[in-house]
Amino acid sequence: MREKVERSDKVTVLNNTKTLEIVGDKMVSGLRVEKDKEQKILKVRGVFIEIGYMPNSDFAAEVLKLNERGEIVVDDRNRTNVLGIFAAGDVTDVPQKQIIIAAGEGAKAALSAYEYLAKSKQ
Repeated sequence: MREKVERSDKVTVLNNTKTLEIVGDKMVSGLRVEKDKEQKILKVRGVFIEIGYMPNSDFAAEVLKLNERGEIVVDDRNRTNVLGIFAAGDVTDVPQKQIIIAAGEGAKAALSAYEYLAKSKQ
C-alpha cells in the first residue's frame, strides 16, 4: 500500500514533518507544517486527522508484554500479562483501530476490572 501511495502523482508524502496549524476561515485552505525547523503553508482543500500509527505505550514497556509493534497484548477480556492490569483502545493489539471499537473495548475493560475487583474482595 505504501509503495502505491508513494508512486501516485496525486499524493505527496511528508516524512518527519510536524503539523502546526490547520489554516482557513470557514473552509480549510492550508496546513502549516514544520520540517527541520523550517515552516511553510501547504495549500490543501481538506484534512484527514488520525491520532497516529505508533501506539503510545512506552510508559508500560517495563511492566506489560508488548508485541513487535509496541502494542499492549491483551486477551478477550482486556487483561494484560499482569494480574489486575487491563488495557483498551488503540494502544492494544486488538485489530481495526476505530473509535467505536476502542469505546467498546474500554467498556469491556471496565467490566473486566469490576469483575476482578469484586472477586478480590471475597
